[in-house]
Amino acid sequence: MKSFVRSIMFTGVLAMAASSMAVAQTSGNSFEQWYRAKYGRPSPTQEARVAANEAKTAYRAETPGQVGEPTNTWFEGWYRAKFGRPFPTEEARIQTERSNTTYLKVTSVQVAAPVNTWYEGWYRAKFGRPSPSEEMRLKDQNR
Repeated sequence: MKSFVRSIMFTGVLAMAASSMAVAQTSGNSFEQWYRAKYGRPSPTQEARVAANEAKTAYRAETPGQVGEPTNTWFEGWYRAKFGRPFPTEEARIQTERSNTTYLKVTSVQVAAPVNTWYEGWYRAKFGRPSPSEEMRLKDQNR
């Protein structure tokens, strides 16, 4: 009886180890979504990917008339949550930053904008992430 219990326990430990190894090798997409939903920001690996892409981007010299950082970040966040778009000063800052940025990567594929932008905005405001159709479009765009 004693050897039977040992063999059952040994088999159980091996099964748990094998299943935990399989779980450790899954793709990080679901983890990325969970991390963003829980903490409201990208995971460290996603931040590293964004930083690597930023390192590949060439920026022009800053002009004196450029719009500075917003002083009231709470209001900016509230405005974005309420209306689903940035505050007008934030939009101006983003537009200025885009006009002063030169990207090294040139894409030849033109992707059409989604037809139903209202649904995309509603889904992002409700669930805090892009809709499945928008995620597919973004994945195709990044290839």
